[in-house]
Amino acid sequence: MSKKTMLLALAAIGAVVFVLPAAASANWGVTPGNAAFTGTGPAGSIFVGGEPTLKCEGPNTAVGQYDGSGTTGSFSVDYTKCSTTIIFRFPCSNTASPSSETVATKGTFHNVTITGGKRGVLVTPENTVIKCESVGNAITVSGSIIGEVTAPTGACPVKTKTIGLKFGVSSGSQVHKTVDGSGTEYDPSSTTSGGSAATAATEGSVTNTFKEPSEVTIDCNTP
Repeated sequence: MSKKTMLLALAAIGAVVFVLPAAASANWGVTPGNAAFTGTGPAGSIFVGGEPTLKCEGPNTAVGQYDGSGTTGSFSVDYTKCSTTIIFRFPCSNTASPSSETVATKGTFHNVTITGGKRGVLVTPENTVIKCESVGNAITVSGSIIGEVTAPTGACPVKTKTIGLKFGVSSGSQVHKTVDGSGTEYDPSSTTSGGSAATAATEGSVTNTFKEPSEVTIDCNTP
């Protein structure tokens, strides 16, 4: 039983990580440029054609910080109660024991602009290898995903204590795959040991709450 699905979950459940190609620069950022935040999100899901869905029921939490630029930063995230169901429920993890049901990963993020001039975030986690209990093959999840900023959505400049992100799925594919100013398409994939890569999609949301400082200003036309 192939489990490509399982790994994708951690790449998408609400992490806040991004790396941006030089061709696409953000036009929004936060001040101060080294703001730190924590993230929380509800259950998230990964979808792969013809494969069972991987779910991490949570709580799913993240920690991140901008690198001084106000547009790029790094993060780490922990997903809990991760499993897949094929008649029976099988716990999944990237730790030594699948029964821990925990997936931990880290990566980078970059503020971007997406369709319609909306704010977005491009998240790039490290490749993650996940195993599910009673399933022999490991699954590797890789690739970047784009989340849409759901709050605040007001015109710049705007002060806020939180930023909401949504990673949407439509017809088994990510809602947002490209950023303005770049022809690159971001489409996450998963590979089961010995198999070929398959397109996957992740669905979830996250609320990032700033802690240092507790309030930031979202600016536009950031380099």
